[in-house]
Order: sequence, then C-alpha cells, then structure tokens
Amino acid sequence: MALYLARAKYSNAAFKGMVDNPQDREAAANKLFSALNVKMHNLYFSVSSAEIVAIMEGSAENMAAVEMVTSSTGTFSSFEAIEIIDSKSMTYAMGTANKVVSAYQAPNK
Repeated sequence: MALYLARAKYSNAAFKGMVDNPQDREAAANKLFSALNVKMHNLYFSVSSAEIVAIMEGSAENMAAVEMVTSSTGTFSSFEAIEIIDSKSMTYAMGTANKVVSAYQAPNK
C-alpha cells in the first residue's frame, strides 16, 4: 500500500451543512475511507483554504474510489491525492538511479 497526501476543497454546500449542523467530520471521513480499504493516518483542516489535508494509505484504485465518492456527493469541489514516500525509500531510489544513470542517453545528447 502506498502513502498519499490528500487535499480536498469543500464545496459551498458542504460548508453550509457543517455550519447548520456542526459535527465531527473526522469520524465521518474515517468511516468512508475504511469502507474503501483506505487507512487515514492523520486528518487536518485548513480554514484559510477551505480544505482538508490528510495522510492516507491505500492502493491507487481505492484512492480513485475515494475521489469518485467524495466528488459525486458534492462534498468537495476538488480532490487531489499525491503519492509520497519516506526518506529511506527516497535514498534507495537515489542509489538505484545512480547505478543506471550512466547508461541513459538524454534526447538532447
């Protein structure tokens, strides 16, 4: 399973619903994500950008399903999930790239 930094911008209707009926949106989000086999590690709210920001873990297919469900309900006007890796994985990738970079011929050379 991959890690993702997910950002989703609330729709105006969603904000109206949250103001009209205040409730714990983290619990609701976690219920949805769990149903789609996506683990939510952390959930944050950005008041200045009207977004949620979350660290989530799941497959690309399940993350696509999260986007489809949240977009189709009108909760979010935009959704973005960026795959992220930890420092150890990045260091490994650097080593792998170092081993093959000399064999690569750039198109401008």
